[in-house]
Amino acid sequence: MANADPFRKRVEEIMSEVTWSVGPMDTLSEALGKMKKFEVQEIPVVENGKLKGLLTFRTLARRRKMPITAQVRHFMIIPPKIGPNDRIPFIVESLINRDFTSLPVTHRSDLRGMISRRDIIREMMNVPEIRRTPVETIMNYAPTTINGDMGVRKALNMMDLTRETYVPLTGEDGKFLGVVSASEMMYYLSHHPSKMHTGDFHGEKVHRDRTVSSLAKMTKTLGMNANLNDVFDVMMKENVPTVYLTENEDLIGSVSEVDILEILLRQNLERGPLIQIAGIEDAKLMDAGELNGVISRNVAKISKLVNVTATTVRIRHHHHERDDDKYTVNVKLTTSSEVYSREAYDWSLEVAIGNAFDNIEKTVKKEMGKRKKNR
Repeated sequence: MANADPFRKRVEEIMSEVTWSVGPMDTLSEALGKMKKFEVQEIPVVENGKLKGLLTFRTLARRRKMPITAQVRHFMIIPPKIGPNDRIPFIVESLINRDFTSLPVTHRSDLRGMISRRDIIREMMNVPEIRRTPVETIMNYAPTTINGDMGVRKALNMMDLTRETYVPLTGEDGKFLGVVSASEMMYYLSHHPSKMHTGDFHGEKVHRDRTVSSLAKMTKTLGMNANLNDVFDVMMKENVPTVYLTENEDLIGSVSEVDILEILLRQNLERGPLIQIAGIEDAKLMDAGELNGVISRNVAKISKLVNVTATTVRIRHHHHERDDDKYTVNVKLTTSSEVYSREAYDWSLEVAIGNAFDNIEKTVKKEMGKRKKNR
């Protein structure tokens, strides 16, 4: 693929104007209302034109018991510093590795704009080679799902554990029922507290919880024969971060904004296969260098069998009382001809990573054996 223009552009060439913001003294209720209205996961905190911080939905989702009358300044974070002249590859790495969907652009603390995954994807839409890319070469074959009959509170807890903010719903038969966002559920819970009602045993009082399917919306899905031009069309028309693939109404995969952005980073492979790590802040027992070393060794082992072009490792740390160090690791490994996605979990992060890669290695060897037998 020829070098795409988005790879060489600067932030100020594609960033968006700031059309929504909150002040440090605004309430969380006001902030949630704006985030829901504009369908954003992050909102800049601004005072007199100066950026004071960034309020993220992920921060709020982890602290759901705080009063919605609390002030924004107590919950905002300091985002990575992005300047107007920064190059797009640098921004893509920040958006992927730190799970941001958008970041503020500043010059001497003055807020100049916002740069988002969607801004970059719009530029990628202008590249014919990218538009023609088959979805099967970048798709996730095992997206996280939630049962449509699950209660809203339980579903939001599950999404918090898996670090997802937008998930598909399925029925008991595996049929695709639509999608739901964590922000929609959190907004509902903050404005509609659950009421107590009498339970089935001895008049006990239990919470009545609305099912998550009641908050879901149906979106257009695609089939395995689609390309990224089809994905772009659905993303832009329906304003969704992920497009789902179905076959006979069964969910068979997904293509997210992150999957698409990884295409840009794969063009710079002089240093070997591209390695991306999401959820690195959850890797409590390893520093970034050690973690990258563990992943690189596993990638090198598989590279002896096939031509590995890119690897994405997503880490989730489960915070439970009895197993507070349990990790789930999802590895998506892309070769010159295939995409492999496997998941594993363990109380040891290194073991979980190794098991996920071992599962991919077994699949690769099995496929190589079949091809050899056919020849």
